[in-house]
Amino acid sequence: MADQTSLRNRVAELEPQVQRMMELLGQAPESPPVALFSLVDTLHSRVETLQKTVGEWPEMSAIEEASILTNAVDVRVDGVQAEVNLLKRVVGRDDDRAPMSKVKVPDPKPFGGARSAKELENFMWDMETYFQAARIPEAEKVSITSMYLTGDAKLWWRTRLSVDASANRDKIETWDVLKKELKDQFLPCNTS
Repeated sequence: MADQTSLRNRVAELEPQVQRMMELLGQAPESPPVALFSLVDTLHSRVETLQKTVGEWPEMSAIEEASILTNAVDVRVDGVQAEVNLLKRVVGRDDDRAPMSKVKVPDPKPFGGARSAKELENFMWDMETYFQAARIPEAEKVSITSMYLTGDAKLWWRTRLSVDASANRDKIETWDVLKKELKDQFLPCNTS
């Protein structure tokens, strides 16, 4: 019974406070407005959508993220290094070669395929002198020599490349092998 009395006293104390709040807020509507229900539904659907989206995100550790970033930086550095190497070659300052002199090296005379020991030997000597003066690396000598072949010599070279490719023979890739092949093809039979 003491509990009921205490409870009645407490309700009596709260009644003036509730009355004061109702005066400040006004009368509560009999039913909540429809717009409120609509707003709650919209918020609820948005929260569900966000939860699904966040749930689909892959979880990455800091180590995985750092690894991805490191790989991206490595790819970029490799690209920049390739560009630097290309620029060095274009400028002629490749670390593998000595700096080029400022002397203009005259181009050798082209070889047209005449079956003359004198012309062929002079062509090969001119090419070797050109390679030395222009500091041409061994790997580029064959392709540069092919640019100085004309007429029958050029026709022989083009045919030789296509025949070698179709027969799966090794390419002529060194200056010494090319010199031997040129001699075999263009030196007259009675010379050595």
